[in-house]
Order: sequence, then structure tokens, then C-alpha cells
Amino acid sequence: MHRTLQRALAVGTTAALALSALTASAPTASAAAPSLTKAANYLVRNLPTSADGVGTALTTANAFAATGDCTYAPAARTLVSQITKGAKAYLYPGKKLNQARAANLAITVQALGLDVRKFAGYNLLSLVRSGMPVSGQVGAGGSTFNQSLGIIAMSRGKADLPIQTLTSLLALQVSTGDDKGAFGYEYPAGTLNADPDSTGLALVALKAVGHLDPQQDAALAWAKGVQQSDGSWPNDYSPVDTTGVLGSAVNALGGTAEAAKAIDWLGTQQLSDGGFPASRDGDDSNVMATANAIWLLAKKTPLDASLNLAKCPKNPTKLPASTTTCTGVWVVVDRGNGDSTTRCATKYGNGIDALKSAGFALGFDPSGYINRIHGFPYTIDTTFSKYWGYYYATPKSDGGWSEWSEYQVGAGDSKPAKGAVEGWLYGPWLNGAQPDLNTPPLGYATTGQPTITGTAKVGQTLTAVPGTWDPEPTFSYRWYRSGSSISGATKPTYKLTKSDAGKTITVKVTGTLAKHQTVARTSEPTAKVSK
Repeated sequence: MHRTLQRALAVGTTAALALSALTASAPTASAAAPSLTKAANYLVRNLPTSADGVGTALTTANAFAATGDCTYAPAARTLVSQITKGAKAYLYPGKKLNQARAANLAITVQALGLDVRKFAGYNLLSLVRSGMPVSGQVGAGGSTFNQSLGIIAMSRGKADLPIQTLTSLLALQVSTGDDKGAFGYEYPAGTLNADPDSTGLALVALKAVGHLDPQQDAALAWAKGVQQSDGSWPNDYSPVDTTGVLGSAVNALGGTAEAAKAIDWLGTQQLSDGGFPASRDGDDSNVMATANAIWLLAKKTPLDASLNLAKCPKNPTKLPASTTTCTGVWVVVDRGNGDSTTRCATKYGNGIDALKSAGFALGFDPSGYINRIHGFPYTIDTTFSKYWGYYYATPKSDGGWSEWSEYQVGAGDSKPAKGAVEGWLYGPWLNGAQPDLNTPPLGYATTGQPTITGTAKVGQTLTAVPGTWDPEPTFSYRWYRSGSSISGATKPTYKLTKSDAGKTITVKVTGTLAKHQTVARTSEPTAKVSK
């Protein structure tokens, strides 16, 4: 069994399935240092839903907790709502308590500053110990992951830790041979297999307990010894996932040089959308791999990740929905935390007019500068470590967009051009670097002018010809009688009826294509329809 799947299955199949299921296309990897912000923003844009399961939601919520950044509180709160609703089914698969899942849930609840003894109607720490055998085994599996989760959960919650739980974990540490010091899993029975993921979580558990220097040092030495020359840790399926889990633990125990090398390697794996692939040098970003990479990027572990939601500002006003069509000026607003929208302004005398026309509420400081867009940020940063940056880009002949340029004037003095895009990004000063700001949907190199073939006579059939489009979209049709929509006339052809006599006929052709603008073109009218 793949090591990552073995690890995920310790607390349920949902997380394992998510490794292969929750992906989004991202064509190119970055050669620069990896960005924690871009990784977290990717998770916001690809936030798991209730259909993805509680396990995936927990992993993602832990990643937000690792950032310690309240800008991710809205996304984390959304996940908490999902987790709360699904808690019973998660804790009691097959109507039988899974103590390891209780521990996993307890760790996340504590990381988010919630009450671990009163979450979704459960005392999660009590559930971890419920039905625990004399051996101290956590859950039915008796795995390194289960034992480590139990120890971390109880340590964070300052609950009594049965010594047998610790000894059961230590029994899973390899004592001889090349893998001496590693933790792993038994397969077949009686045979310990060294596993980087298991060792990473076990190191965090040993750190939580303390006073276990020989065992901790042996595990750390093994981890350092198996780090690959490129900085990653080995895993046939998801080296990003493993490198994040084990690298963060190594860093927490003083292996800063090894962690730095691992972070450099992650920089070669991060894709243009901010996410990380499950497979080495993969092309598709993966939610689970990205969430686990964040452990190392943030230099946090399940023991110390913390985002106290109660101390974060309330959620800002929800951004208005994006549009895919615009005949004026595009307006992109990005809160710098993965929460963004693309709108259209029909009034754009200046940047302020464009924002208002696109549906955004604005706030201004005493000097007249925009300091809040649509209720964000809730708390104004008076140090200006973050602010609303103002950019623009222009359409290219092939339908793409130019790079972003920063305005050198304020929004009250700018002159947006029709067809261009205004960009607003909340974040630190970029010193001339390109902002991590989405552009509007792509345009078309060519959009055809629809024509109508056929005779304008009652009983005859007219045919819409879309013209030449590049690239070619999917077309939809709407026929009109002297400017009024004809009920039910939505096919490429239209048979003229008595109602059309004496009227002219036009057809509107609308092109839709993934990642492209929705564009509509209307034909010239026919001659008046004869009887």
C-alpha cells in the first residue's frame, strides 16, 4: 500500500481518496521560493465541500490554522460548519466509535481555538480514551498514526496521558538495522516497515511528551539520513505530502538546515495556481498535498498550529459573484486570501466610478485613499504593512491579457479604458513584482459576425451561421422578431410562421467556452418577411 494512503487510512478513507480526487489543473511549476500565501489561497479557491468528507475538511482547516493568519478565518469557519454537521458520522463510522478520528478532530478543534470538550455535542478528549484497552491502543488499528494522534490531542488538551499509550507508540519504533529509529507500520504482522509519514507524526508526539531524548534523537537521525539529495523525503505516491509532514517535524526538533533544503525543493513543485501536486513534478494541484506542504512552509506542526477564530474579526461582506461577460471595463477585486471576484463596470470615468459601478461598497481614510473594499479588511491596518494595491492590464490581440502594471495615480485620477481590466489586491508592497492577481476570462482572437441564410418568407426555414471564431466556442441561439424575442426559438434554424409576416428577423449567437468570456453577437436583420 502506498505510504500516503496507509497514513490517511489510519483515520479514514476520505482523506486518502481526496489525495487523488481533489485536484485542479495548474500547468506550470514555479522556480522561485515557495509561497505560503499562494498555497493557502489555492485552498480557499478549492475549498472542500461536505461531499468531500470531514477528513479532508480537517486537513484543510489544519493548514489554515498553521498560517496563523486571520484572513483565512472565513474559509476556516466554513469548514468548521461542515465538520460540525458531519461530526457524528465521522466519529462513528458503522455506528462504532473511532478513537483515532476523535483525536484527529480534537487536534483541529484545539488549533482553531474551539472548545474540545464541547464540540458538536462531544467531549472529544473523553472519546479518545473511551473504551481504551489496557495496552493503551488508540482505535482499532494500533498504528503509529493512531497512537501519535492520541498523544498529540491529549497533550494539547492537557488531559492525562496513559503511559500505555506512549509505550504502544514506542513499540512501533524500529530498533535494529538500517532503519533503526524510524517509526512505521506492521505488515505483515510482526514486521515493522519504516515510514517517513509515520515518523514525522511520531516525532511531534515525542516532542509533546518530552523527556524522550534517546527515542527522539534516533528518529530524527533516521529522518535526516533518508532525506534525498534534492531536499525531498521519499514517497512513491506523494513526496510533497511526505516532505511537508516530516519536514515540519524535523524543523521543530532543530533540523533547520534539512527543513530549509526541503522548502527549496517545494519551490520546484509549487504550481502556477499556488497549489502542489501529489506526484513528483506533477501538473495538477492537489488539496491534500497542498495542505500538508503548508505545515513545512509555515514551520508549524499539529502540536503548535494555532488560529483562534474567536479572536479573528467577523467575516467580511461576501463578494458579489463573478461574471463572464463585459462590454465596459473589467474589475477584479482580490482580498489576498484566495477570496476574489471578477465583475464588470459600465461606468468608468475613473477607478472609483468603476468599483462602484461593478457593485463594490468602498471605505476611505481621511486622506481620501481607499482602505476598505466591500467590508474588507474588517480591521484597518494602520501600519500599512498591507493595503489595497491598484493595477491595470490590457487585452491582447490573441484574446489573452498583458501583465499587470501598477497605477502611478490614485483611483480618483485614473482613466480606465474600455475593454481593459482594473485590479485591486490587498497585501504587502510588492516592490515592482507581478501581483498574484487573476485576470478576467480570456477573450477571442476572432469573433464571427453571425449571418442568416434562407428566404424571408412564411413557411421557409432560416439558418444561423455563427461566422469564424478563434478559438471556437459552443454556440447558443436566440431568434428575434423585429427586436422582440420569439418564444422557444433557440435552435440554429427557425421556420417562419404567419406571425412573422411583415417583420424582420435577427438572431443572437452567444459563444461560451471554459476559461473564456461569454460573448454575444447579433446578425443584421433580414428583409421583411413576405407571405
